[in-house]
Amino acid sequence: MMELPSKAFKSSSDGTLLVCRVQPGASRSGVAGGYGEEAVKIALSSPPVDGKANQELCRMLAEQCGVPKSAVELISGRTGRSKVVKITGISPEALRSLLSEEEAK
Repeated sequence: MMELPSKAFKSSSDGTLLVCRVQPGASRSGVAGGYGEEAVKIALSSPPVDGKANQELCRMLAEQCGVPKSAVELISGRTGRSKVVKITGISPEALRSLLSEEEAK
């Protein structure tokens, strides 16, 4: 199991803010590990066109966390590689644990 940087998971009023760095156009989607001290690197198979990578990111996180897609919202970084995603209804600890397990697969 990989150690994801705890600074990437910030508590918010009703869930968690996840700081991530995406890598679009990868061979498969998944958590690729830590990115420095403050972000989680996530590989996405979708190309960075027409918001496809953003949709893929939100869909993948919802699936891994077992929450509805409506609980995952892109807060910032719509057009860049560095993004902040809000996941409602899950604690930073639980999210970190789920994504760490995913990385190990």
